[in-house]
Amino acid sequence: METSVQSAQENRWFSNSHFKEDLKSKAVKGGFNTIGGQGVSFVLTILSTAIMARLLTPGDYGLVTMVTAITGFITIFQNLGLSSAVIQKEIITQQQVNAIFWINVLISFGIALITAAIAPLLVFLFKEPKLANITLVFALSILFAGFAPQHNALLKRRMYFRSLSFIQIGSTVGSILIGIAMAYLGAGYWSIVVMMTSKTVLATIGAWIACDWRPTFSFNTAQISSFIKFGSGIAAFDLINYFSRNVDNVLIGKYSGPLALGLYSKAYQLLMLPITLLRDPLNSVTLPALSSLQNNGEKFRQFYQRFLFTLSFFSMPLVIYLAVFSEELIILLLGPQWVGASYVFKLLAISSFIQPVETTRGLIMISTGQTKRHFIWGVINAIFVITGFLIGIRWGMEGIAISYAIVNYLILYPSLKWAFKNSQITVKLFFSEISYSIIFSLLSGCAMFVFKHFIGSSLPTLILFPLGFIVGCGVYLLLWQTKPATRDKLKYVMELRHMVFQRKNKNGAV
Repeated sequence: METSVQSAQENRWFSNSHFKEDLKSKAVKGGFNTIGGQGVSFVLTILSTAIMARLLTPGDYGLVTMVTAITGFITIFQNLGLSSAVIQKEIITQQQVNAIFWINVLISFGIALITAAIAPLLVFLFKEPKLANITLVFALSILFAGFAPQHNALLKRRMYFRSLSFIQIGSTVGSILIGIAMAYLGAGYWSIVVMMTSKTVLATIGAWIACDWRPTFSFNTAQISSFIKFGSGIAAFDLINYFSRNVDNVLIGKYSGPLALGLYSKAYQLLMLPITLLRDPLNSVTLPALSSLQNNGEKFRQFYQRFLFTLSFFSMPLVIYLAVFSEELIILLLGPQWVGASYVFKLLAISSFIQPVETTRGLIMISTGQTKRHFIWGVINAIFVITGFLIGIRWGMEGIAISYAIVNYLILYPSLKWAFKNSQITVKLFFSEISYSIIFSLLSGCAMFVFKHFIGSSLPTLILFPLGFIVGCGVYLLLWQTKPATRDKLKYVMELRHMVFQRKNKNGAV
């Protein structure tokens, strides 16, 4: 009886038959489900940010960022890219996933110990005694998070994105309520710490409820050598990438203090919230889809083209809108005491304009199994980014933001050339798919700028901010109507909504 139950479980969670059943429809529906979950979480996060920013100070956020900039670097080792390997591999077994689960747990335990051990080092580095206890709490959170990666990977592999959305919404709601309550009661920076750690705990519990796969106590690593080889390339890239992307926080915290770091980190977080709302759901759906098409070059190329265009269509005008109305956004959400973050917000938006589409190069390398190439690029990218930060810190957080933008655009072409080598994707295809989104986003930005400074300057912030969005959307959509080629692309975006409710395509075409 136990064997038959286990066999049914394996057929449910480890089978790849779903990849043959109308992949395009599944991907689109999965994307919308995930974006829906992200959307709800985004609204909740914005509301909680608006509340907590008025109950806390930039210094409170700066203290927590000092710790997370370091502990986040350590947690890169927690998964070792093994979850991505579970998603990418065509065939997996109970024994393989079981071994990967226990490896994750053991690694998480070790990382939790290391994190607790470096608490005195952080106190010494930043000259701030409060960091010791904050670090110890995050260490416990790291240990608990080690029990969830494989359950989440199996849910993604089976494209159960609705369940993942419910997990995200539930953990977000629970953690926000806890954080706001603590902030209201005067807990200060501890409200941020507990909010972040409780979200991890709630999300882990949710993953175990949604995915009924359960590990056994057997532990055999002989069958997962290919997983480790694949995952090590991703983990190595994530390690290098995280380090290079967080050196800015360390430098600002060290040389400019918690107040400047609080303004900088909150500006970056606020800018990335709506971007990740679009990018992360689409990436989550696209990785398993592209992985299933890796041996079908033409369909692989077509799927990536549509994904890239859709991402650029939504993300680029959004970044421009947020940059133009950054002062209004910050005043409405964070309050007047945070207005110093407005200028650095605009500077960070220069990089964020291209970043969502730029980072899709990683999906190409991972989905085709080129993790070594992925890691090598991570090293090259890190060298350029860190060099830029070391130069830019001379001018404070503004210098950091400007240097990051310069580096991003300087290495854009060679990075794409490297990522697309030996694949069906070309640099020319990449730029042709995003060219109209770039041009129309910038033109709509000019229209919003004119509206803000010459028409809407006398309007209250609460009216100007949403009205600016309407103006930007109107101009952007009108520009897509100017020629047949762009009208066809706009039609494709409009059809995506209808595809969510479409019945399954019997021939399973992509």
